[in-house]
Formats: sequence, structure tokens, C-alpha cells
Amino acid sequence: MKQHYNGQRFVVLALENQERTDYAMPARVMIQEALEYDRQLRGIRRGNERTYKAFLKGNGSMAHREFYRDEGEFLYKVRSGDWLLPVVTLIVYWGEKEWKGPKSLHEMICFDDMDTEMEHAWKKLIPEYPLHFLEVSSFRHFEYFRTELGPLLEIFQKRNSRESIRRYFAAGDWHRRMDEESWELLEQLTGSKSLEKQFRQRSEREKQREEEEMGCVIDEVLEEMAGEMAEERAVAMAEKMAEKMAEKMAEKKAAVMAEKMAEKKAAVMAEKMAEKKAAVMAKEAREKAILTATAECVFDLLEEYGPLSDELRNVILGQQELQTLKNWQKLAARAGSVEQFVQRAGLQPQHG
Repeated sequence: MKQHYNGQRFVVLALENQERTDYAMPARVMIQEALEYDRQLRGIRRGNERTYKAFLKGNGSMAHREFYRDEGEFLYKVRSGDWLLPVVTLIVYWGEKEWKGPKSLHEMICFDDMDTEMEHAWKKLIPEYPLHFLEVSSFRHFEYFRTELGPLLEIFQKRNSRESIRRYFAAGDWHRRMDEESWELLEQLTGSKSLEKQFRQRSEREKQREEEEMGCVIDEVLEEMAGEMAEERAVAMAEKMAEKMAEKMAEKKAAVMAEKMAEKKAAVMAEKMAEKKAAVMAKEAREKAILTATAECVFDLLEEYGPLSDELRNVILGQQELQTLKNWQKLAARAGSVEQFVQRAGLQPQHG
């Protein structure tokens, strides 16, 4: 996203969500940020050329000496007063295990064969390119957040313990003032069926009763968690009793063998199911991310010609065919205006 201040853009912020360690992350981020700088340069060159052509019409054949002040500006189409917006990438790591990969470009480069003096000299020549990390599972300074994001990240760290989540809810009332996006995220973090049901009905409730009703939702969640914990304890007790009876009815060796076989089979089944589900989710997320990124590229190219209508944005974002979006991206790069793009892409509104 692009950070604005007083109506002006001054930084481009990029976000990378990681569930597993990517050992090529420094090079990957460096390439993505370099591509963004290249996109900005191409936009600067296009803008300078359009302005120069208009300037040329009213100033004669010597216009290039007045518009482009030296050979470098004229040759590369970038003027001395043109600037790039800085690009900053934040990596949010959601994995339970510690990030084991490199966190800077130097950590990806092998300096082992060099002596100390040569290693020091090369490191001075090669930019280190450090990464910016937020490791959710080990982060502790939740007081830095001014929104519900801090408490929600804290709940994420407690996701494997329903008792910890229940105590956290019971200790404060911040959850009674959450917005819809925070409630939706909370539903996904807790996996609560009661919360999911109540969240779907929230839009039908009266505005003045939201705080009271949402407080009731949390009470239901706490009650549900308490019931699930009691059920889990009962199951555990039943399992223990069954184990004792089995020990009396069968020989110890047979019981141990049966237990090992059951554990091995359950582990194999669970692993296969998890891998299959993760692959499907990763494919869907990757396809959606590619569609959104391509649509954003079309926006960036068209915004060089002027503001876009909400209707046109919705049409482009709603396109689910990647090849169509790529074709639109090429049209946007070659079009001379938003209207020309709309006409060539066949997006002209139908009348009559």
C-alpha cells in the first residue's frame, strides 16, 4: 500500500506473510523492491515524455534544450528533480518454530573461504540489505499497538491453549468494542462455532445494542470453551479407565504393540490430511494473490492518466481470469488515456 501524508504519497509499504522459513528471503525481497523502483522509473519516464511532447509543440525545435537541461536527462528521460518513493517491506512470520533462514543478504553470501581482512573489505563493498521482521509467535511488546491488532496477535500466541484464551477474555472487556474485521479475525483464531454463528447475525442487530449483544457473544464463547474443556477432561478420564481395563484383559506386550501401531497409523493419516489441505489452501491463496497483484498493476498504469472510477476499479478487481488481466495490463501500458483503455478492453458501458 502507499502511505499518504497531507495529500501526498511519500512511501510504498509492502507486506510478506510467511508461515514457513524461506531461505532465499533477502534476495527475494530485494528483487521485489527493485521491481517496484523500476515501475516508478518507467512511470517517471512516461510522464516526462508526455510533458516534453506538449512542451515541444509550443516552443519549437530547441525545446529539448529548455526542458531537458543536459544530455543525461534527454537520453534517459529522468530529470534531476525527479525522485523515487521509498519502498519498505515488512515480513510477518506466523510460524510456530523460530525463523532459521537468513535475515540479510550478507547471511546468504559465503565468506568462509576468505581471510578476515578480505572478508571485511568485501562486506564493505556489498550492501547488507537487512530484512524487517515481525515474528508473531515470539513478539512480546503488544503495548506498541494502538488498535485491536495487539490483543488479537496476543490471542494468536495462545491459540493452542483454550484455557489461556478463556482467561484472557475474562480478564478484560476490550473485545466489546471491536470492529467487524477484528471480530472476523477473532473467529478464525479461536475456531469458535458460537462466535461464527453470532458474527453472521451481527449485521442484523440494532446499532445501539451492539456493545451489549457482543458482550453476550463473548459470554457464549467462554461458556462454549468451558464446555469443550469439560468434555475433553471427561474423554481423557474415560480413556484412562479404558486403558486400565485393557491392561487387565490383555498382556502388557500386546497392549504396547497395539498402541504403537495405532499411533503410527493415526500419525500417517493426520500428516496426509494436513498436507492435502495445506496444498489446496496454498494454491487458492497464491491464485488470489496473483489476480490481485495483476489488477493493482493495471491500476498503477491507468492512474498515470488520471483518477479511476469506482465502477472501473470494481470491474478490474472482479476479473477472475488471469490471462484477461494480463491483456488489460498490456493495454494499460500502451493506452494514451483511461478512456482509450476502456474502449480497447471492451469495457465500454452498453446503452439502450
